[in-house]
Amino acid sequence: MTDLPHDYLPEVTQIFINLGAAEESAQVMASQLLKRAEQIAEERQISKVDATETLLKQVIAARQGA
Repeated sequence: MTDLPHDYLPEVTQIFINLGAAEESAQVMASQLLKRAEQIAEERQISKVDATETLLKQVIAARQGA
């Protein structure tokens, strides 16, 4: 399985900022999302990248009201 380097936190944080979150909140949300992605990857035997992508798509869809 592909591992996400810890340096993805700034990029995921920026996504949340772009969606309108305050910087501090965005960092907390990004950290939680990456942690959950690790859990999902392990549970489903998929890559962390795939799990992260799925979660980010859900966040974006929810933000857009889909």
